[in-house]
Amino acid sequence: MQTRNGEWMTAGQFAEKAGVTKRTIQYYDKIELLQPSHRTGSGHRYYTKQDFARLQRILTLKYIGLTIDEIRGMIHRDGHEEDLKESLRVQSTIIGQKMEHLRLVQKTLKETLSLLESLDIGDEEEAGITTVSNESNPAWELFASVIRVVNQEYESAFNLQTRISLHDEFSVNRYKWHHWLFDQLLILKQGRILELGCGDGALWQRNADRIPEDWDVTLTDLSEGMLSDATDRLANTVPLSRFRFTPADARSIPFPDASFDAVFANHMLYHVSERHQSLKEIRRVLKPGGMLFASTMGTNHMKEIKGFLSELNPHYDLGRQDFACEFGLENGADQLEAAGFMNIRIKRYEDALQVTDSKPLIAYIRTTPGGRENLTDSRVTKLESMLNAKILDEGAVCITKEVGLFVAFRK
Repeated sequence: MQTRNGEWMTAGQFAEKAGVTKRTIQYYDKIELLQPSHRTGSGHRYYTKQDFARLQRILTLKYIGLTIDEIRGMIHRDGHEEDLKESLRVQSTIIGQKMEHLRLVQKTLKETLSLLESLDIGDEEEAGITTVSNESNPAWELFASVIRVVNQEYESAFNLQTRISLHDEFSVNRYKWHHWLFDQLLILKQGRILELGCGDGALWQRNADRIPEDWDVTLTDLSEGMLSDATDRLANTVPLSRFRFTPADARSIPFPDASFDAVFANHMLYHVSERHQSLKEIRRVLKPGGMLFASTMGTNHMKEIKGFLSELNPHYDLGRQDFACEFGLENGADQLEAAGFMNIRIKRYEDALQVTDSKPLIAYIRTTPGGRENLTDSRVTKLESMLNAKILDEGAVCITKEVGLFVAFRK
């Protein structure tokens, strides 16, 4: 069978050109993952060049570890085919997620190895590292931290909400962070706004009645799970037609040049590897004169938590690099300038925590990288006793907060 352009291929011809087996093509047809563009009455399958795009997507998603059911859900999402460019962008985002997770696993493995090597022979013998029956030794706790990181591919909205709730309940500044942050955005009278790393959409949900009618808002996140949480959260407070939702990797933003009047990044740039590339991408999608709003923390932010962890674990590395060292109030301006931004200024939000209940503070610490690695069950018990004693003696656990916002312009 031939069209005018002679582009029809049998299953065998299609498989040969694609470099897969004919049996694979038949199997994908059987499970309705990749069906032929045409099927004759006698059951012969015929494929076109356009079918290569879907096959490429299937094989890429399979290569990076998605199951057949997961791939089928993505292929048939919304009941229609996405265009080729958008399909490739989505695949690039997913691969980026996998790479970020692998980097996190590698980092944890290196830190665990470093901590093990830092134990001298006496410590090892005392800890029972060579005695597999001793389940309370530090080695098992370190290995458990690796397992937790391997199994925790992406941060859930639950962890994010746990952290937000601590600040909501115990912040000294009663004018909430999300309200203050939105105040800074209101300098924008109109235009297209892009948020990178929107999380669960808390900023927009908490300011739903303040969103100007002439704002065109696109919300993105590396995690499709987070985007789903944001959609669900906003659906109860504001018409979803006010927003567009799309997965996006900040290092390869899937929008054309000069698409937005403003880009907003709330406490997320320090998570991004290849940050200079990300800042170049932000600058690219901004219109000339467009604004970047990037919130972050300082090196003293929540510093007391490191103190608690070091009391619980003498091998805890107080000097370990943290988020503020990546992109913080102290070094963010230099990074923005190097990426070509101008008129950079910083606004600080004055606040602190006075925590009168140990349980939400412990829940918060559990969501931090140091907490995930160090808070074994026995240490949680010790931490609770330590915090409760402090609350009893001093009335509260005092925690330093050091946060603010960079505002910068594209040249």
